[in-house]
Amino acid sequence: MIAWRVAAAVAAMIASAPAAACGSDVPAPASAGRTSSPAASPSPVAAGPTAPVTQINRTMPRGPLTPAQLRDLVKYFEDRLSEAYAAGDTSHLDDFLAGPELTGITATITTLNSRHQRNIFHVVFDTLTITSADPDQMIFRLVDHTTDNHFVDSTTGQVVNQGYPGPQAQAFMEFFSYNTANHTWYWTGAQSDTGQ
Repeated sequence: MIAWRVAAAVAAMIASAPAAACGSDVPAPASAGRTSSPAASPSPVAAGPTAPVTQINRTMPRGPLTPAQLRDLVKYFEDRLSEAYAAGDTSHLDDFLAGPELTGITATITTLNSRHQRNIFHVVFDTLTITSADPDQMIFRLVDHTTDNHFVDSTTGQVVNQGYPGPQAQAFMEFFSYNTANHTWYWTGAQSDTGQ
């Protein structure tokens, strides 16, 4: 069963149970880390469209992709996803998500918006291992970790649930698919992967 990254985070918030993961074989570049911390002072979190950015998924060639190209797509997709969750904005998700990933993340952000919550998280790439490389689909195991991962009340700016689930290591089997009609890579699925 497909498990969506942040849907899993919402479940973790409710259960207050962080996930754990282990390593793989393509290391992150030295510049891959980003850090952030919850807002020091309360302020409302506004909903609204996130700013359009250069869409590298539209310029990346058809596959199979190299590990470096795949790493660049992962970082781009994770950054866009983090922005969408922080803004409570689903309007640009279909620029880089498709299939079950788009359906699940749209539903999760919509649910969070109905609760006046935003998920604030920052993901740092650790490693990836390509398990299948085809011209139109890349499947790989991704290990990453969050440097922060908390929920904020969008009306007050206050951190909710005592900052849970918090930073955590995580591993997923990721599915990226290439649309030959518009020459664009999409993140189409993610399934939690405990390794072994």
